[in-house]
This record gives sequence, C-alpha cells and structure tokens, in this order.
Amino acid sequence: MGAAPLVAFLLVVCLAVLLYLLHGAGDPDDTTDVYVAGRSLRPVRNALALTGDYISVITLLSVTGLVALAAHDGMAMAVSGVAALGVLLLLAQPLRNVGRFTLGDTWSERFPGTRARVAGTVATLCFCLPLMVVQLVVAGAAVSFLLGLSDLGAAAQLCTALIGGIMICASSLNGMRGNSILQAIKTIVLLLAMAVLAGQVLDKFGWSPNLLLDAAGRGATGSAAGDETGPLHHGGASGTLSQLSAQITVVLGAGVAPHILMRLKASEQADSARRTVKYAIGLVTVFSGLAVLVGLGASALVGAQGISAADPEGLAAVPLLALQLAADGSSGGAILALTVSMIFLTSLTVVASLTLSSAASLAHDIYAPTVGRKRSMTSEIWAMRWSSGAVGALAVVLAVALQGKSVGFLSYFAVGAAAAAIFPALVLGLFWPGYTRTGMLWSVYGGLACCVVLQLFGPAVSGTPDSILPGVDFAWFPLETTGLVSIPVGFLLGWAASRASAASPPTRLGHRQFERQALTGNSGL
Repeated sequence: MGAAPLVAFLLVVCLAVLLYLLHGAGDPDDTTDVYVAGRSLRPVRNALALTGDYISVITLLSVTGLVALAAHDGMAMAVSGVAALGVLLLLAQPLRNVGRFTLGDTWSERFPGTRARVAGTVATLCFCLPLMVVQLVVAGAAVSFLLGLSDLGAAAQLCTALIGGIMICASSLNGMRGNSILQAIKTIVLLLAMAVLAGQVLDKFGWSPNLLLDAAGRGATGSAAGDETGPLHHGGASGTLSQLSAQITVVLGAGVAPHILMRLKASEQADSARRTVKYAIGLVTVFSGLAVLVGLGASALVGAQGISAADPEGLAAVPLLALQLAADGSSGGAILALTVSMIFLTSLTVVASLTLSSAASLAHDIYAPTVGRKRSMTSEIWAMRWSSGAVGALAVVLAVALQGKSVGFLSYFAVGAAAAAIFPALVLGLFWPGYTRTGMLWSVYGGLACCVVLQLFGPAVSGTPDSILPGVDFAWFPLETTGLVSIPVGFLLGWAASRASAASPPTRLGHRQFERQALTGNSGL
C-alpha cells in the first residue's frame, strides 16, 4: 500500500482540526449562536449541513452493504432513508417554531416544568450515545483497513481514539455555526467521493447498467441479484416482516433524531426550514442513487462472499470496493485517499453533531434550570463544553473497548428509540389537544423501555451465530429492529395515559396557544 492515502488522510485531519479551531474560536458566548447559529442559516447552506448530519458512517456503509448482499433490500432501505426526510418535511414548520434549541425545549413549550426537559435529555442521550459509539467503532476499523496498517486491532483502536479526540475538541470548542461549515464540506466530499466510485464502477462495465446488474447478480450468489436473504433477515422471522419493521423504524425514527431537530431550529424562518428539508431530500436522493451503484459495483467486483467474510452485515463493501478499484487502476492512490477522507469526515462531523446535541441538552435542560438558574449565560456555555468532553470521552472509551465486536445492534436501538419514544411524543404533542404531560412521559419512557426489552431479547443479542452472545439463546422476539411493535406501543401508552389523566380545560387552552405558535411562530401572548 502506497503512502499517498496516509498522507492525504493526515492532511484531511489537519484541515479538519484547523477549520474547527478557527470557527470555534469565533463563537461568542451566546447560547443562541452556539446552539443554533443565531437562527441565521440560509436554506442552501443549512441543507448541505442537514445532509451531512443525516448521512452517517452507518448510513453510508450499511446501505451500500445491503445493496451488495441483497440488492432489493438495500434499495428499499435507501428509499426509506429518503422517506424519513419526507416525514421531517411534514413536521418542519411546527418543529422550527416550537422551542428554542433542544428536544426538551420543544416538549416543555407544551408542558412547562423540569419533567419534560428531563425526558428530552433522556431520549436525546439514548439516541446519541449508542450512535456515537457505533460511528467511532466502524469508522476506526474502516480507516485503519483502508490505510493498510498492520495489526488491525490496535490500529483500529488508535484511529477510533484519534477521531474521538478531534470530535471532543470540535464539540467542546465549537458551536452550530462552525459545525455547519464542516458539515457542508463533508457533504461535498461525500458526494464527490461516491460519484468517483460510482463512475469507476460504471467505467468497468462500459457505462452499461445492464452489464453491471448482470455482474452483480453473478457476484451475489450466482442467481439474480437481490434474491438472497439480507443481513437484516436472519433470526427466525420471515424476510418480509423483518424488512417491514426495519423500514418503518428508519422512516419514522431517522427524521426526528435530536441533532436533526436542532439543525431545523438554525433556520431563519419556518419557510426556510421547509426549503432546507426539501433541498436535503434532493441531496440525499442523489446520495442514495450513488450508494446503489456503489453497492452493485461491490457485489460485481468483490463478490458477496468476500464481503460477508469480512463483515456479515456488509459494512466492508465500500472499503473492499475501493481496494479493488485501486488495485485495478492507475489512480489507485487517489481513490483510496478520497475514500479514507470520506469515511473519516463522515464519522467526525456526525459524531460532533451528536455530541453537541447531547451536551446542549445536558447544559440547557438539566444544568440551566437548576444549578445555572442564577448564573450567567456564559456559565451555561461552559457547562455545555464540559458536558461535550464528558459525553465524548465516554463514547471514545466505549468505542475503543468494543472495537472488533459486533455493534450493529446499537444503531438499531438508537433509531428504534427515536421512532418509539420521540416520534409519538412529537406528533401527539403537536396535533392532539387531549395529550397531557403524563401521556408524554409514558410515550417517552414506555417507548424506550419497550425498545430496551425487545432489543435485549432479540436475535441481535443471542440465538444466532452473529449475535453478541452466540453461545446462548434467550431470544423470544424475532426481529432485529423493534419499530413494528415499539412504535404502536409508544402511541398507545401516550393515548391511554392521557385519557387516564383527564386533561383539564387550562391544558386545552394551552394547546391552542401552542398550536398557534407551531403554525405561525407567535403564541399570541
């Protein structure tokens, strides 16, 4: 392996650190500027940043891997990712208008008090921390593999610690404004790298999609591409039911992630938020099309067996394809350098956004209403920076400890938690006058508890050769993702608890004011 990929990687690292430090140093001690960039981001710039927030390393590697191993499943998952932003588009205007910064702000606007803010913080951490760990583990392994470092285990841990260390500095010293600039750069690099990989794949087959599809079918299993059961479909459940659960979970969970909701609040106006999401849908659609081409190319040029041997979930499809293209062409160093930079930037920026969202929730929803009540705004920002360091350090330690182990179930849990706890509470809170504080708490905590139980007793933890505990079997829930059951549970608990707690007339009056604010940005008070 040549030195070019390593040199390019180090240059990208240095550039990322420089950009973060420069823009972090310029952030004033104002919570609105630090958390939501002063609500000043225009739609195009914010759409680039939103796309960067939305496309994580798991999205990048899992969609391409699913296409490579089971084309139809992968294409369906790519469509689900775009559909999730369609759900966000429907909620963009009220979510931009209600609440200042965090998820806890949004809920406390309807139900004032600390309990709504604590629930928002719990839901935010349950989504962000597991996803941060997965991002760091996968990115560390992929970067060390592509750089051709010896002793992959130690190298992966080193890369994980490096990415995590930069992320801690970025989120501690930076705010939404600086993060938005690097997210936009990440989106451009990501789309450029994916376009180069897709172009190289098509060039191998004379720019003929039919030849590519035929080769992908042969590389998959020797039969038609997509006929083989994908990695989400083991564990005893029918393939159709498992795929349906995964798609519902992604569609209803990915679009309401806490860091995505914070991004919406950085828009200038409610109509700017809607345009931001519309532009982001276009960018994610382009990415999804490129991901399908890259996944088919991996199946055709590397083969499903080779990809499965490296990683049963298909996460190695992009690195293996990049190595194959590098070995076959004269521009191999450039391809590897671009791929390494893409994976590194994708991990760094998304983890930094997740850390910022977690730290903002801890500082704004827990510290400020209690300890920081009589302190200045500066103290809240310092609390946010210390929280960034603490959450980031915890994620790095967990990621280094879990390097080399299967952590895919953490991403399933994170998205499932958003779909079962955050989505029902947002929808019912925005649109149902009879929703009460008790109902909101039951939606959030009941949905989270349902996700934990079903995930713990599902095939990701035990019962299959690919489980975390392959030698034991206490799984009774057959699906990898929990959304098919946990999302209805979140809605049902919220409805039942609200009916049981019998909202009083002042609560309904409060909802009318809340609804006016959600639609117009003005509570009328």
